[in-house]
Amino acid sequence: MRETVARCVVAMGVGLALIVAQGCKKQAAPAAVQTVVSSRGPQVLPDFPVGPLPVEDVDPGAKPRVERAAGRRQQVQPVQSADAQAAAVAEAQRRQDARLLQQQEAASQRQQQELDQEIEQDLKMQQEMEAEPRIQDIPELPPPPAPLEPMQPQ
Repeated sequence: MRETVARCVVAMGVGLALIVAQGCKKQAAPAAVQTVVSSRGPQVLPDFPVGPLPVEDVDPGAKPRVERAAGRRQQVQPVQSADAQAAAVAEAQRRQDARLLQQQEAASQRQQQELDQEIEQDLKMQQEMEAEPRIQDIPELPPPPAPLEPMQPQ
């Protein structure tokens, strides 16, 4: 019985391995068919009108290829003007930065002057306080004798 089960398991394993191996094989691409046109026969002229094909369902956002190609040509010019525009924007930014820097420097100078004035005022006040005559120590008088009365609860 065990031998039969073992043979079945081995057979199933071999079958599975074959299936996997066959699925993993690189399948050959079909050979490309080349059409041979002989120049000896009569030429066939098309009997349909030349031009764009009629389309029934047209996406309103879709544009013909010709217009897209023309759009690409037109994009070259804005790129050149974009460089000039970018340079103009950069120059305007530099001017604005220079103005802001001047304003900040002026504000910083004003703040520094205010600080200097406050420091000078503080120094003057300190010098005035030091220049004022101080009260000299007065001789200590002995404290008056306090009456000693016994404390009685009331």
